[in-house]
Amino acid sequence: MKSNQQLKDIAFILGLSIILALWFNFFGHSNGISLIREKQEVAIASDDEFLLIDTASTLTADTVKVAIDSVSLMKKALQDSIKKVKRIQDSIKNISVESGPIKAKSIVYKQILQLLKDPNVLVIDARNEHEFAEGHIPNSKHVFAMEFEQHIPELISLPKDKRIIVYCGGGDCELSHDVCNGLIGLGFLKVYIYIGGWEDWKKNGSGKGA
Repeated sequence: MKSNQQLKDIAFILGLSIILALWFNFFGHSNGISLIREKQEVAIASDDEFLLIDTASTLTADTVKVAIDSVSLMKKALQDSIKKVKRIQDSIKNISVESGPIKAKSIVYKQILQLLKDPNVLVIDARNEHEFAEGHIPNSKHVFAMEFEQHIPELISLPKDKRIIVYCGGGDCELSHDVCNGLIGLGFLKVYIYIGGWEDWKKNGSGKGA
């Protein structure tokens, strides 16, 4: 009898425990444990997310690397350009020292025809006014050698790298040499003497200029 009573008591306690546990799980706690296993919902990743990840990776890695490389190349190119400019400047200095003072160069009829194709070339007739009036190379400027100083104000304003051809009567005439020396003294760098002068110009069939 006593054993049966104990079994009843145990069964009563066990049943009461189960009832209390179920009541607490469903009603006493908001996050109670479900007695039936629920299916877990897992969000599906969009392909766009991976595209964003790849883009971000490109921007922060590949693109930045390319940008850095481009800047490095530009910097190197600039440094090389500066070095080249410096070498050119040094070369110019060396040429100036080795070539000595500027001197007029003599030209012949064929060469003066070639130079006259350039409308910016200045041709100077160093003869006197009377000879110039009788005939001269077309578009020549009259600068009589004996009056060179009077023309300095207008000549000195011209570009120093302007090509200038000077002539006189030819032969033993020294007037063209005097004008050339005056021009070089003013700083002109490209001065030419037409050695044959007016006589050679007529001889080669150009006739009388106007």
